[in-house]
Amino acid sequence: MNSARAAEGLGPLKLNSSLSKVSLTWAQQMASNGVMAHNPSYSSQIPSGWSRSGENVARGWTTPTAVHNAWMDSAGHRANIMGDYTDIGISFITVGNSTWAVQNFAKYGSSVPSVTLPSGVERLSGSDRYSTAVAISQEYDPGVSVVYVATGANYPDALSAAPAAAAQGGPLLLTPPTGLPTVVKNEIKRLDPDLIVVVGGSGVLSSSIYKQLAALAPKIRRDGGASRYETSRIVIERAFPNGSNTAFFATGANYPDALSASAAAGNTGSPVILIDGTGSGVDSATAKLIDRLDISKIMIAGGTGVVSSKVFKALDAQPGVTKVTRYSGSNRYETSEAINSASFDTAPRAFFAVGTGFADALAGAALAGGTSAPLYVVPGNCVPKGVVSNLNDFETSSRVLLGGTGALGSGVAKLTICK
Repeated sequence: MNSARAAEGLGPLKLNSSLSKVSLTWAQQMASNGVMAHNPSYSSQIPSGWSRSGENVARGWTTPTAVHNAWMDSAGHRANIMGDYTDIGISFITVGNSTWAVQNFAKYGSSVPSVTLPSGVERLSGSDRYSTAVAISQEYDPGVSVVYVATGANYPDALSAAPAAAAQGGPLLLTPPTGLPTVVKNEIKRLDPDLIVVVGGSGVLSSSIYKQLAALAPKIRRDGGASRYETSRIVIERAFPNGSNTAFFATGANYPDALSASAAAGNTGSPVILIDGTGSGVDSATAKLIDRLDISKIMIAGGTGVVSSKVFKALDAQPGVTKVTRYSGSNRYETSEAINSASFDTAPRAFFAVGTGFADALAGAALAGGTSAPLYVVPGNCVPKGVVSNLNDFETSSRVLLGGTGALGSGVAKLTICK
């Protein structure tokens, strides 16, 4: 693990026996229950005095090397391994026919040496996806009109919520489905919003979370439907009461295309509508939404593999629609570049998020869209050549990296072109 950190210019972590005891106790607990889950109390069990903490858990990997490689292939786990910590505790045990692994991270005293960011580059990040969303939210001044809150465990509900939040002038925050983190609660108190919009049904964000949120603002409502597509429609109808002559359409089955579209849509005050891109047409509920919003121009985010030619033709045939344009590339990165290239003429500031994870980009898309800036999804440690060309054309002087060094490494910070 320290070799992996060194490869990114990061200092080593110190193996801490007290942290390892916490890791071992939880590994044994998981094995006893037969269930892999995060320890809800690890932050109070590790030695006090830390300024940030984190945890990785895993089950079923045959060797420590195998579990390390699996964690490195996961954006969230890798972010912990590459995070701003000083100490680590590790446990890897075999019980019966299964293995159980736990890492506990903590930062004590002075910070771990990290990569110095080039001039004009800033990083918005936290110890996990929830605190990263808070770091992004702190770009907003107190007294916002609205705060959108969505689950951080999955992406569909937040995809339409990001441009909705941008249009309403507020941030998007994330919460686990099981309870509202203190860091999120404190941020909402700081923001002092007039309204909190809870995105998703009670099966996604519980009544208990809704109750906690209700105590933090004068007004609260839930925008949730029976499916990700219905939730998308409800969010958009309520966020765009005066309609919108333009709209992006993106698949609801994946996140990269919709994330890039969210910032571009926010730039023009337009919605992102999720659609079943593999279907044979446009369902009646979506057709009614197009009519209700009085949409005349449609931008499709993604190629025919995610939004089929049949869906394209069906959208083009909707009454009142005068133009349908597809923005796509051979992969998610080229699609991101195509969307932004077509949506911006100039961009003093640009945002970057890793294309293999959704959490950091969800909150970032709301901020990017609300500040008329593009958001690029990119690989973890390099930037496609076309994106660099875009930045030159846009005369971009300020770049914002969303997430820690485990998500976006020094190659993104330095605009190293992908080979």
